[in-house]
Amino acid sequence: MDYTDKSCVPSRDATLSVAMNVSKWSERLERCVWSFLLACGTFPLRFDAVGPGRFFTSRKRALYCIGITMVYAVLSPALMYLIYEHERVANVYLVSMLNAAQLSFIYLFMIVVNVRMLSKAQGLASTLNALFAIRNTILQQWNCRVLSREYGKLLLYKVLAIDMALLLFSLIMYYVTQDEVPTGAEVVVGVTFSVFRYVFTSLVNLYLVGLMIVSFIQGSINCKLTSLVDRSGEEKPSTIREVYMVHCENAQLEKQFMAIMDLPVLLLNGWYFYMIVVSVYYMYTSTMVEVRRGFGVEDVTKYFNSVTFFLYLAVQLYYMMSIPSQYTERSKKMLSILGAINHRSRGRRMERMLDLITLDYMQRDYDVRNYGLYDINRALLFGTIATVTSYVIILVQFHMQQYG
Repeated sequence: MDYTDKSCVPSRDATLSVAMNVSKWSERLERCVWSFLLACGTFPLRFDAVGPGRFFTSRKRALYCIGITMVYAVLSPALMYLIYEHERVANVYLVSMLNAAQLSFIYLFMIVVNVRMLSKAQGLASTLNALFAIRNTILQQWNCRVLSREYGKLLLYKVLAIDMALLLFSLIMYYVTQDEVPTGAEVVVGVTFSVFRYVFTSLVNLYLVGLMIVSFIQGSINCKLTSLVDRSGEEKPSTIREVYMVHCENAQLEKQFMAIMDLPVLLLNGWYFYMIVVSVYYMYTSTMVEVRRGFGVEDVTKYFNSVTFFLYLAVQLYYMMSIPSQYTERSKKMLSILGAINHRSRGRRMERMLDLITLDYMQRDYDVRNYGLYDINRALLFGTIATVTSYVIILVQFHMQQYG
């Protein structure tokens, strides 16, 4: 088997310019995520944009987040009521109940997650700093252009094309397809509701950025080890030890990061599961209403809002499952690379070192888990799809019994 991989080869000429090519716009997008979460009172850390990127706890930021959380807890119920009246579907009380449950979840989620992030601010800062430090070291010392571009493109596509474009298009189509011209107050309420929903997306982005960096580091480690398969020299054992130590630190940081994000991720999984069920059921009820009125070709445009919002939710859930799976797959791929190096190695000392590394590797757990309850991977995604289908069928059957 040929393990040669041109995506990452050792290069002593790689400098900080390579790190900047990772790219400036991807770093700006990361900064936008931090800034938006801070504005919502969810990210009580100060980010130093000068240099490789450092997070600091700040009493000023912590007090700001506490103040935003208290204001939200006191004032948002009235706003939630306005949103509920704005979103209520006439004569379909089950949809109204589902919308009320959605708003209640948003209210509790914002308070719980803000308190959680405040209590874990120090640990989050140290974990993110360690991940950024390893990434910057790799970018300076190793030449991983393909992986760097992959990270940048993925972040760009996720934040701009999926998060902003889909959600904005869904909001615009909601008002464009209304039978009556919406008032200014209705537009403000709708935009506010979309901002609340985008808070969930930004928290997903924080979670994904952490795991994408972890996956990038592991991919770079695999590339570095791959480049050593056919090499020989006295520096090879020391390089393998150094790379494996980076691997161990990366695996430990992944566990630390998930320990901090466990509650938010658990709530996010529940949120997207619930919202996908609601959106599919809403599309069904909307179809029934239009059929009774006399469905025409011009009514197809009314589904752009529902379909776009459903795609927005589905893609968020897909990324939440696929990025952890990517890290797990890259971690497990490392074993075959170590085996190839061991197979072609010469010398008893080298073989013994690789045996010890392989033994230590096999004792580690590389699955991304949430609270130790379940693994976050593609199998969970397929299980979620099956469960969503079951719940939608139950709701549709109930709707048919109640409303015909």
